[in-house]
Amino acid sequence: MSKNTITTHWGMFKAITTDNTITSIENFSFDEYPSKIGQSLLNAQDSNTRIDQPYIRASFLEKNGMTSGKLRGKEAFVPVDWNTALTLAAKSLQTVKDNYSNEAIYGGSYGWASAGRFHHSLGQVHRFLNKFGGYVSSRDTYSLGVLDIAFYLMYSVLIR
Repeated sequence: MSKNTITTHWGMFKAITTDNTITSIENFSFDEYPSKIGQSLLNAQDSNTRIDQPYIRASFLEKNGMTSGKLRGKEAFVPVDWNTALTLAAKSLQTVKDNYSNEAIYGGSYGWASAGRFHHSLGQVHRFLNKFGGYVSSRDTYSLGVLDIAFYLMYSVLIR
């Protein structure tokens, strides 16, 4: 048995582990208002909805990272080890860079993010792709463009 300090979005906790399995979660003594959501870590480690390893589309794996995408959404995913997944991802990224330049790499993400900057997914993508030579980014949003038009129209009506 060991006690490990863990930090989450919901606060700091002590994870009690036995054989690399969390057996209980303790609140930190200095946290006057500990979040009850920390207890969810017990169930999350063995959830049947948790992805246990990398998975790759079958045709992508069979063709060593080259595929037309015609089977996307229609074929099974195959479990692979981390080395295989990372090698295929690196190869695909390098292929795009070699054939089309970094201008063909979009560094955007609408994925998960957090209030903390280190765990901010888009910030991590940008840091990585900058080290890889750059990427195409986005600026503003379609919503801001619509607002610009709306304010222009309101302004033009008001000054008449």
